[in-house]
Amino acid sequence: MKKSLIIYEEETQLYARFDHPKCREGLSYQAKIRIMVSGKFPVELTLTFNGIYPYGPPMPPEKHEIKATSIMDLYSKVLRWFRKYGYEVM
Repeated sequence: MKKSLIIYEEETQLYARFDHPKCREGLSYQAKIRIMVSGKFPVELTLTFNGIYPYGPPMPPEKHEIKATSIMDLYSKVLRWFRKYGYEVM
């Protein structure tokens, strides 16, 4: 099986804050976005935790990969993944 060509790749920081009025802790993830020419899920995001561990709120996994069909689909999946643990993306 041949691999599809990467047409766009970017590394950035992704920040999320715990959504509770009495707790203002946040997370920092290194995010790597790849867009490929073809495939079932041509857009993928790889998250790697690189911050301080939260004291009270639940900790999401340190490494996670999300695949999607488009950028808008990827954005909604990222929001849903963080909301599952009680965080809001900033």
